[in-house]
Amino acid sequence: MDRLHRIKGHLDPNPVCKAASSASSTTASGKNVCVIVDGARTPFSKSFGSMMREDAIALGAAAVGGLVNKTKLDPNHVDQLIMGNVVMNSNAPNLAREIVIDLKLPTHIPGTTVSIACLSGLEAIYQGICQIEHGDASTVIAGGSDSLSSGQMSLPANLTLALGKYSMGGGNKKGLYAGLSELFSIAGGPSKWAPKAPAIAERSTGRTMGYHADLMAEINSISRQDQDAFAINSHKKATEARQLIRQEIVAVRSDGKVVDDDDLIRSKVNPDKVAKLKPAFRKEKDHGTVNAASSSALTDGASAVLLMSERKAAALGYPTDVICKAYVKTAVEPFPQLLLAPAVAIPRCLSKAGLTLDDIDIFEIHEAFSAQVLATLKVLESKDFAQKFLGQDEPVGKIPLSKVNLRGGSIAIGHPFAATGGRLVTTAANLLRRTKKRYALLSVCAAGGIGGVMILERRS
Repeated sequence: MDRLHRIKGHLDPNPVCKAASSASSTTASGKNVCVIVDGARTPFSKSFGSMMREDAIALGAAAVGGLVNKTKLDPNHVDQLIMGNVVMNSNAPNLAREIVIDLKLPTHIPGTTVSIACLSGLEAIYQGICQIEHGDASTVIAGGSDSLSSGQMSLPANLTLALGKYSMGGGNKKGLYAGLSELFSIAGGPSKWAPKAPAIAERSTGRTMGYHADLMAEINSISRQDQDAFAINSHKKATEARQLIRQEIVAVRSDGKVVDDDDLIRSKVNPDKVAKLKPAFRKEKDHGTVNAASSSALTDGASAVLLMSERKAAALGYPTDVICKAYVKTAVEPFPQLLLAPAVAIPRCLSKAGLTLDDIDIFEIHEAFSAQVLATLKVLESKDFAQKFLGQDEPVGKIPLSKVNLRGGSIAIGHPFAATGGRLVTTAANLLRRTKKRYALLSVCAAGGIGGVMILERRS
């Protein structure tokens, strides 16, 4: 009986099944209103650097735990944790639930993990918004976490098949000699067993993202000089805004040390040295222009955003001014312009929100590469692009660079895949509040030819 009592003690004695409608706020049309309360993130650190010992679960736990502490949130209010993750751990594929368990959050929080390449974090946040707008939750934490440093290396397919058949398919029951003979006949010799490092490449095209960014630069006539200048300016803006950026960061303890700041932002960048860098993905004679300086670095990090129904936030004394006005995700053919989908999503999102480009005060555009950002801005001014991709006669319009990434972007700050969406939402919401502006547009390109765009509104 004592044993059964102890086992039963692991069950939540008061499982929570909340009637979200009692904590929801609705508009005149009956739609629940979700507000963006606050956000937090870990430092963004170069992969295999200061946080390489922390996997995506640990980094995610640091971001979520840091957000809970920062906002003084009672975890019992949380209905859902939704986290994006790209570099997955096959031993724990539901990263979000592992974070709930590791942080000892209330057991009723199921934890949901989203994976849609670099759009994962923004998509997770939108799923949280939908949960609240549909009345299924009143408080959601959403974001993303990735650690390339702790990414698993896959074994060759034949070796995986051979080991699987031997251990789970009955091969080990044939006797040692027969079983091993079958294993080697499938797996081949040990020289073919070396694990493969994760590739930042498209399965459908066989080319890296950098290669596709090079193609976009060539197709849209984006010069090497303009790419380099954009990258240098990203570092300049991040350096100037560093004290404000630090307000979004929660510290991580790693390998006995406290990591409390981004380590990719360069306060001094020598333009002459940047100009001498060799193209990273195609040779110069093959029109290669994208280089290490104009590309976002491989990065480890995590982010989290607190979402609430308007009524719940007001009752708990949290801000209720920033909401998601619209969200659109779409896709284009991966070859050749893999990262161009946001240019299609931007006008659709504007239309959904009933806005134009001129209405947008702040643009937070993920900088996978300078070439990708500049190509996106350029095609939005193109009549030819409007006709071919959007089915309209007139171009979308011009986005002034003076409105883009006011605190720097992924080239300077870093890009831990799924964590970038939470960084964009947190930064945009903070900028709207600080500047008293009304609208911010967030844009993320992703593998597979996918793109997502979200518009935030600050209500006075």
